[in-house]
Amino acid sequence: MTDPSSGAAPPPENDTGRLDGASRARIFTVIAVVVLFAEVAPLQYTMVSPAAQLIGRSFPGVGSNIAWMTIIFGLVGGAATPILGKLSDLYGKRNMLLAVGVSFLIGSVICATTGDWTLFLIGRAFQAVAIAAATVAYGLIRDLIPRRYVPLAIGLVSTGLGVSGVGGIMLSGVLTDTAGWSYKALFWFLVIYTLVTLPLLFLVCPETKFRARQKLDPMGALLLAGGVGFALLYVSNGANVGWTNTLYLAYLILGIVLMAGFIALERRVSQPIIDMRLLFSPNVSTVLFVAFFAAIVVGIQAFSIPYMVSTPGHDALVAMTQQGAGAKLKGLGVQPNQIPVKVLGDVGYGLGFTLLGLAFHVQVWGSSVSMVSGAASGQLSGKIGARKPLLIGMLTFALTSGVYAAAHHGALTLALVGIVFGVGFGAFYATTPNLLVEASPPEQQGITAGMLGVSNSIGTAVGTAIAAAFQAAHPVRLVVLGQTVFAGTPDPKTGVTKRAGVFTDAAYTQIFIACAVAGTIALVGTYFMRAGRTASTGGLGYLSNSEPAKETAPA
Repeated sequence: MTDPSSGAAPPPENDTGRLDGASRARIFTVIAVVVLFAEVAPLQYTMVSPAAQLIGRSFPGVGSNIAWMTIIFGLVGGAATPILGKLSDLYGKRNMLLAVGVSFLIGSVICATTGDWTLFLIGRAFQAVAIAAATVAYGLIRDLIPRRYVPLAIGLVSTGLGVSGVGGIMLSGVLTDTAGWSYKALFWFLVIYTLVTLPLLFLVCPETKFRARQKLDPMGALLLAGGVGFALLYVSNGANVGWTNTLYLAYLILGIVLMAGFIALERRVSQPIIDMRLLFSPNVSTVLFVAFFAAIVVGIQAFSIPYMVSTPGHDALVAMTQQGAGAKLKGLGVQPNQIPVKVLGDVGYGLGFTLLGLAFHVQVWGSSVSMVSGAASGQLSGKIGARKPLLIGMLTFALTSGVYAAAHHGALTLALVGIVFGVGFGAFYATTPNLLVEASPPEQQGITAGMLGVSNSIGTAVGTAIAAAFQAAHPVRLVVLGQTVFAGTPDPKTGVTKRAGVFTDAAYTQIFIACAVAGTIALVGTYFMRAGRTASTGGLGYLSNSEPAKETAPA
């Protein structure tokens, strides 16, 4: 295996079936089909995740455990992504995409048809492997598409053609806000989408001819998947069970031990899953470092903004509480509007939007910009290198987080700042895979992209956990009929609100301050990054040291 730090050039790549002689129409048809198929995971995020509260009402007694519908998706997907990436190197990237699609289809059917909570979570686990779709698609694009189009194509895979970022957001709102439609309509749509894109992928996109000439190390795969999985289990659910919970601390320790064991094993075996010299080389490790902190920003904003705007304002919260208390006093001649309710905490940020309102007033604008930014950043990577677009992206991450910390009231403010954030979102997701495509030899493409998926998954989980921790520290309480209770949804059986569902303005101020810190760290890491300072070649950067020899200071 080639040492990425050595000056010796390795042998040229094998024939991969690249479409160099194909027409532009053929090339961009293949790109479009791969992009549309790779949107299955982002599509479920934009459609299903914001509907968590609605889905929770369909499973009485689940309560705060509804978070597991999101946790299990990230947990299984994060653990499976690097292994699926490696399998795509060994057995074919289109083959692996088709397998991922079949699993997602099975999971979507289960979720659309079951009323049992355990089966619903099993369905979500089947869906979760779709997180690997983009990871595998990067390698397929690298192998099939003429090199001059690879940076642009990767940018399109990363941010999509608007199906998830724009269409998914609006469609989720329409389906859930329409009378008579349950959350199951969301999963039936995902079934239909997969049934359309899966055959298209099979018929339109050829399989790459490239195969890594090695066997999968089963022990290494088990250690890697287990280590990532247990670490994600702790990070994803720590805010719910408590960060010092003995069982979950044991999960974290076990995850760290397994990942340390993975690194030790891979240094010894003759055919490692990933070359440790490559993983810890600056061109890879720095990108993973930046991706982790950038994903924290994404996780915080993706969790916090929808939660904020769906929270009712002060007057609406009082009215809802009066209606609930009035139902208990029915028959005593007390009108709901006569019941005194005092809100302990500032909820001036609350807009009380439905999912459709959230989509139309806030999210669709930033998502539209991110789609354009992703394509532009991919194109720029092929002309000036990926570092400068990423630098701009991380600057917007830090700035928008700081603005949100100072001002997060009103739909217009959220939409305008979200548009700026969309520039960074597209740049981040387009440039980081391009940087790793340049850094990785073909036989390591899938697993290296898989490690990017791990960084993103863990970072997003950490960001969500940070937001949940600040929320838990600043609950809104209500004084109703002389009793002080949490503001939130009461248990349908007991009528008692055990866990706050509404949080004070101070919680979100602190959340966005933490977000700005993570964005600043990502910005500094990008500034000192040595990779990406020359134009992306579409996968040939690993053949030589692309860093300018005379350059000693960051540009």
